[in-house]
Amino acid sequence: MRRVLLITLLLFGTYSAVALAQEAENTSDTAVVRISKFFFDDSAGRNIVTFKSEAPLETILGVGSALYGYVQLDLDSLSDNPQAYFEFDLKSLGTGVESRDSQIVSDAYLMTDSFPDASFKLLKFKKTDVEVLSNEGVAEVSARGEFSLHGVLDTVNCAVKLIYFESNDITAKRLPGDILKIKAGFDIRMSNYGIVIPEDDILMVDDRIHIEIDAFGGTGVQPIDRALAARERAVEQPADSSGH
Repeated sequence: MRRVLLITLLLFGTYSAVALAQEAENTSDTAVVRISKFFFDDSAGRNIVTFKSEAPLETILGVGSALYGYVQLDLDSLSDNPQAYFEFDLKSLGTGVESRDSQIVSDAYLMTDSFPDASFKLLKFKKTDVEVLSNEGVAEVSARGEFSLHGVLDTVNCAVKLIYFESNDITAKRLPGDILKIKAGFDIRMSNYGIVIPEDDILMVDDRIHIEIDAFGGTGVQPIDRALAARERAVEQPADSSGH
């Protein structure tokens, strides 16, 4: 009798172990991995980049909207291999004063004929107040990245705010798919990027520039192939009939 009872217990234990293993496997198979890639490419120009200089005799605020890029996040583990890259067309930058705009993009400052874009590449999230982003959830993040300007690459520390929206009828009026709003800010020194302020402008332009990004990206956004678009524009341009 004891032997029969022992065999029964062993068989029951084996069955239970197999059942638990199968349940764990089924749970693993049905688990939703929430890794999302948000593309930032708004033809309506609603994504905003600002450059601010506060010098003793003048405050300059430059604004542009030619921002393109992406952010990829694991929404259940934000600090697990986040990725982001942005480019900004510096020729879209405007300060409201035409003569000053011409000077900023000239060889005296940004040299946009040689270096038309500024770019940012995320290196890591140093700290985040939450790890999970649910619908309409907010995350405050301290991040580190590489900023490229004037042909020079340097590291910067950024304060970032993320807000996530699951797709619905209301968000679809803004962008297709799930939406990520990003608001980020960081400081640079122009001297770190080989930009020397002309002596006549020392009191008008500060070496320290504060940069902010306020942008929306969507998982359903189809990014434009800008290299292809540039080639198509070149083909579409009429030939110079003057012979020059």
